[in-house]
Amino acid sequence: MSTTHIQPLPNVRGRMSYTELGEGKKRTRNIREKTNRIAAQMGDMGTREDFIRFCSAMRRQSQGTRLNEGYELRVSWSPEELSKDSPEDIQRACEYGYALCKEVAPNAPCWVTVHTDGEGGCVHVHATIANHDLVSGTAIAHGTDHATVKRKNDRLSREMGFTVVGPGPAREPTTWAERKGQFGIESFERVLGNRVADARDHASNMEEFLEELKVRGVELTETRKPDEKTGEETVGWSYKSRDPYGKSRRKRRRRASNLADDLTREGIEAYFEAKQRELEAPEQDAPAPEVLPDVPETAEPAEQPSTDSALDVYDLDRAYVSEMASDLQKAHIHRSREAGKSFVDERYERLVEARNHPDEQLAKLREDVDAARREFYASKEARDTLQRPCPGLLAGMHVFAKAGRDAKDPVSRMMADMTALMLRMMIKQALDEEARRQREEAERRVYESRKSMWDAEKRLKAAEKALSDEDEREQRLKSERMQRRVKEAEQRAPVRTPRSADKDTQFGE
Repeated sequence: MSTTHIQPLPNVRGRMSYTELGEGKKRTRNIREKTNRIAAQMGDMGTREDFIRFCSAMRRQSQGTRLNEGYELRVSWSPEELSKDSPEDIQRACEYGYALCKEVAPNAPCWVTVHTDGEGGCVHVHATIANHDLVSGTAIAHGTDHATVKRKNDRLSREMGFTVVGPGPAREPTTWAERKGQFGIESFERVLGNRVADARDHASNMEEFLEELKVRGVELTETRKPDEKTGEETVGWSYKSRDPYGKSRRKRRRRASNLADDLTREGIEAYFEAKQRELEAPEQDAPAPEVLPDVPETAEPAEQPSTDSALDVYDLDRAYVSEMASDLQKAHIHRSREAGKSFVDERYERLVEARNHPDEQLAKLREDVDAARREFYASKEARDTLQRPCPGLLAGMHVFAKAGRDAKDPVSRMMADMTALMLRMMIKQALDEEARRQREEAERRVYESRKSMWDAEKRLKAAEKALSDEDEREQRLKSERMQRRVKEAEQRAPVRTPRSADKDTQFGE
C-alpha cells in the first residue's frame, strides 16, 4: 500500500537539490565524491536543470504574483510491496510517480526522482510538478489539496495493481445538493443540512463558518477516537439544532457523514481550501491587458442601459404641455365665474403664456426633472464607488508581507510577518470605519436626491390628475345643466285638455 503527501514549493531548485544530493553529511559526501542519491528519474524536460529553470522562469514571468514555483508529491510503498533491491520495482515506482503527476495536473510539466536510501528502507518517490498549465497558461488552480490527491492516488493504485488502505473501491463523495432531495421538506435532516450548507456558503474560512453556525442556531460537536490497531486518531463531526417541525421543538443531533460528505470536517476543509485557491488564482495569474482599438477623443462613449430604468419612463411632450395649459386655462375661467370674480389675474396670464409658448415651459419642466435625476444618479454612483475595495492599499500591504517573507533568518521573518499582520489589521479597521461613515453619508444623499427626483415627477403627474378631475367636473356640470334645462322646459310647456269621449252626444244627439 502507498501513502501520499503534497506540499507547495516556493523554490524548486532547493528541493531538487535535496532530492539529488541530500542534506548534511550526506550532501557533503555526495558533492565530494561526485555521486547522488537518485535511484531512478524521468521527466518532461531534457535535464533536471532545464526543468528547474522552467519553473523559475514561469514564476518570474508572472511578475511576482505567482507564490509557488511548483508542488511536490511524495509517494512511499512498504518493503513488502516494492523492494529497494529490485530494479523492476524501482522502475515501476518511477512510472507510477509520473502517472500520478499527470492525474493531478495533466497539462503541467513534471520531474520524478526515486529514492531507496530512506531510514525505513522503503522505496519512495519525490515528484515535482511545475506550477504552470501549458494549455491555459495559468497557474495550477485545482486538484492540489490533500483529499483530492489521496483519492486520485487510491484510484491509480488499483489500476496499476497496488493495494489500497480500506475495503474495496472508495465510493464517490456525496454533496448536500444531491442528498437533500432524499429527505422530506419538513424533515429535520433537510432543515439541519440547509442550515449547515448555508453557513458554509456564507463563510470564507473555518472561523467564520463556526460563527455562521451559531447565528443559525447550530451547535458543532467534534469527536476524536483513536484506532486500537494503528493508533491513528480519527475526527468526526456532528451537528445539533432545534427541530422546528417537531412536537416538542427539542434539539436533535445528526452526524455530518449521515447528511453528506461535503458537510463533514474533511469536506468543509476542502471547500475552504478550494475557495482560497480561487481567490489566489487571479492574483497569481492576472490576465494580460486587453488591447483596445484607438478611439478619437471626441467620440462619445456608448450609452449604457440604466440600472434604474423604471425611473426614466416618465417623459414629456410639447403637445402635452400645450394641451395641459389650455385645459387649465378653461378650468380657471369656469371656477372664477362660479366664484363670482374676474378670471383675469396673474395665474391666468401664466397659463396663457404657457399655452402660447409651450416649448419654453417644456424646457423648464425637463430641466427640473433632469437636474433631479442627475443628482440622484451622481449620489448613487458615489455610494457604489465606496463599496469597492482599495486596490492600491491592499497591494501595498501584500508587498510589505512579501518583503517580510524574503527575510533571511527565521526571527526576521517572524517579526516582519507579525508587523505586517498588525499593520493590516489596523489599516483594515480604519478603512472599514471610514467606508462605513462615507457609505452612510452617500446613502443619505441618494435618498434625498431620489426624493427630489420623485417630487419633480409628482408635480407633473399632479397636473395631469388635475386635468382629469377638471374634465370630470366639466362633464358633471354640463350634465346637471342639461337636466335642469329639460325640467324648466317641461314646466313652461302648456297643459292640453284631453278630448271628451262623448262629444258627439253633448248636444243631445
